Amino acid sequence: METSNPHIVVLGAGFGGLMFCQTFNHRAARVTLFDRQNHHLFQPLLYQVATAGLSAPEIAQPIRSILSNQPNITVLLDRVTDFDLSAKWCGSKEVR
Repeated sequence: METSNPHIVVLGAGFGGLMFCQTFNHRAARVTLFDRQNHHLFQPLLYQVATAGLSAPEIAQPIRSILSNQPNITVLLDRVTDFDLSAKWCGSKEVR
């Protein structure tokens, strides 16, 4: 019987990854979110930036600030290159 807390890995901070992290409510679980960017870009409003209706910072927000009220979530700026579900392992390369 395993007694450690569950560890959930989320790949990508797009709409699905962020929504999961914002709504997942299991205090005993650890969540690690991997993304290649340190911000979430709301792409449906890119046309307004292109036409000077909005500034770029108005449609891009740091991922860590979006999830700042979730103490069990760790955000890593990294790229996952491989994973093995049976071994519960994922490999990554540092993003430069």
